Amino acid sequence: MKSPVLLVSDVPAKFDVLRRSALSGRDVHLWMPEERAAPGWASAVLGDPTDSRTYAQLSAVDLLAVVDVVDRERASRVATAIRRALPLAPVLAIARGTEKKRSGGRGRITWIDEGDLLADAIDLLLKRVQDRKRVDGLRRALRGSDHCAFLVQHDPDPDAIASALALRVTLDFDAEHAPIVTCGRVTRPENQRMLAELNEKVQHVGGRRLATLGPLILVDVQPPYFGMPLPNVAAVIDHHPPTGRFRARYRDVRTSYGASATMAAEYLITKGAAALTRPLATALLYGIITDTKSLSRPTSDEDLQMFAQLFPRADHAVLRRIQHPSYEPRTLHRFGRALQTARVRNGLAYVHLGRLPKDQEHIVAQLAEFCLGMAGAEVSAVSGIFGGRLVMSTRALDANARLGARLRLLFGRYGSAGGHPVMAKAVIEIAAWKKDHPFADDAELERSVRAAMRKAGIGVRERE
Repeated sequence: MKSPVLLVSDVPAKFDVLRRSALSGRDVHLWMPEERAAPGWASAVLGDPTDSRTYAQLSAVDLLAVVDVVDRERASRVATAIRRALPLAPVLAIARGTEKKRSGGRGRITWIDEGDLLADAIDLLLKRVQDRKRVDGLRRALRGSDHCAFLVQHDPDPDAIASALALRVTLDFDAEHAPIVTCGRVTRPENQRMLAELNEKVQHVGGRRLATLGPLILVDVQPPYFGMPLPNVAAVIDHHPPTGRFRARYRDVRTSYGASATMAAEYLITKGAAALTRPLATALLYGIITDTKSLSRPTSDEDLQMFAQLFPRADHAVLRRIQHPSYEPRTLHRFGRALQTARVRNGLAYVHLGRLPKDQEHIVAQLAEFCLGMAGAEVSAVSGIFGGRLVMSTRALDANARLGARLRLLFGRYGSAGGHPVMAKAVIEIAAWKKDHPFADDAELERSVRAAMRKAGIGVRERE
């Protein structure tokens, strides 16, 4: 439900135009002089606007107040009366004439110039109200615990790492009491360098140890991804489409967002500008860059706004070092051998790398990005065998590819699969796959996977 708004104004009719923007879908409580009736789009608040008792009827309502009174001294008294009656309500006051005051005041009273866009200011404060509610919900989910663990995916990416770092600061925890943990490893060179540049760590933990680390806050991932029951899940904060049912005391899943880092930054900013340090701004910006491919993939207005807010605060020298990691010669040789066999058929560029060491899983995702540039490719898919699992990364030019949904349908029952419409991953347990798709060797395994993808129409341009 959208937060209601209290309006106290000399000219209440001027707010009628805002019903189609900032006030759309919200309950409006409008102060009215005794002799006048409220318009149909609002409920009347009667009494002396400078007397806190006038607003007593709204004490149980979680709202935002807007004060638009010509006389500066009277406007201050109105704002103060509202704060006394509704101590948790943010108050937006409009300054007029020569006595303009910008962003400040005491408590939660914010002044804006008369010439500023009121609708934008109302939207911003309402968003901050919602963000504070989310932080409160996250804190309640921890049930007073003085520790937690941020659980991320098996090979955590910058979006997950940055989000966990920001949420840890939001909750006033340190690394000792709130470690970032994964059941896998950080394998990609740029992600390893990111951690080194930020002087942060992601700990590897086994499934049994997770039970000793709770409560768990899952970031950029959801419980079904792990394929096993997770103990004491306090919260899930993610932007991926749900892949199954799960239990958590608090959940914030916003699939319209291009990056979890945008969501985590919104949590962080509720602590004030000082909380957004240069290292955190750098990490969060890189998280948005990687998950949205520099905003070229589907994003929300919130992603764009957060990108603009983080960009001037980030350390761009550090960003350049992170984005240009060094590669071992053997990695480059493997790239070369794989590309010699690369082919594009029916819009699908598929490359299979064969058996690889477990610490080389990052090659799969990196090569998938590269292969999307092959002539005729609508979708790229790169796979490799790591122990008893086949790991595949896919990329697409168009959201109509619906990669996350298609991979989940095709491979989900053999391990884990899912992601975004243009970027998804599958981890296939080879033994489970073999029961339904018999094969004699690795070459036949590759052909069976490729055939299943071709049969599912992955890579074929969607017809209108």
